[in-house]
Order: sequence, then structure tokens, then C-alpha cells
Amino acid sequence: MVGPSIIFYIIFAIPYIFVMYWLVKQDKRKYAWGVSVVTVIAIVALYVSQKASKNAIENYKQHQIDAREAEKEVN
Repeated sequence: MVGPSIIFYIIFAIPYIFVMYWLVKQDKRKYAWGVSVVTVIAIVALYVSQKASKNAIENYKQHQIDAREAEKEVN
């Protein structure tokens, strides 16, 4: 799986977004900056998670290749 896992979305991302928007709604003046900042933070977090997932998969694939080559050298 290339993207973030469903566990990440259920435990971290979705509750974070709901709590942040709820906090912004509690503001009496309804500042647009608060909503903008929360939205940008959520988008950046998802981007970073996607990037980290892709790097982890690439590292795992390279590890498999290296392990196969090391196994061939032993045999």
C-alpha cells in the first residue's frame, strides 16, 4: 500500500481535523486565518505521511533486493 494506512486516518487524521475545526468554531469572531491554518496543517500532514509511506516501501523493496543478492553470494 503506497498511501497512509486506514489506521492513520481513523486514529490521527480524522479526529485531528474534527477537533481543530471545532476549536476554530469556538472562536467568537470566526477568524478565517484559523480555518486556513488548520487546513494547511492537515494538508501538509497528509503529504508528509504519503511521502514517508513511499520512502518506506522503496526502502523495503531495496532491502529485499539486497537480501536476495546476499543469499546468492552465500550459495
